[in-house]
Amino acid sequence: MYARRIWLKVALATIVGFVSARVSHAQQGRGSNGAERQSNSHAASLEDQLHYGLRAVTPAQLKFVKTVVRYVDEGRIPRAMVNMVFTWARERNPRVPFPYFEFAMRELTKRRGTTLP
Repeated sequence: MYARRIWLKVALATIVGFVSARVSHAQQGRGSNGAERQSNSHAASLEDQLHYGLRAVTPAQLKFVKTVVRYVDEGRIPRAMVNMVFTWARERNPRVPFPYFEFAMRELTKRRGTTLP
C-alpha cells in the first residue's frame, strides 16, 4: 500500500512537471499574438508591405499608405491591427485589395477614437 502511494505521487509530480514546463516554454518571450511574434530579420518594411501587397498605385493610395505607416510609428494605431486588416483585405479580394483595406482601417480607427485623413 505504501509503495502504491509513492508511485502515485511520483507519477502525478511527473505529469505536473511536464505540463508546467510546456506551458512556461510556450509563454516565454513571445508577444500576445502572431503579428507581434514575427521576426524582423526577413520582414519587409511596413510601407513596402502595404504598397506592394495592397497594389497601391494612385497618389491618393500611396498617401494613405504613408499616413498609416506614420500613425503606426507614432503609436496611434497598433501594427498588429494593420497586419490583421492587411491579411483580411488580401483574402477578401486578392486582385484589388486596397479598397477593402482602406475601408476597414478607417472604420476600425474611428472606433478606436483616431481618424485617418
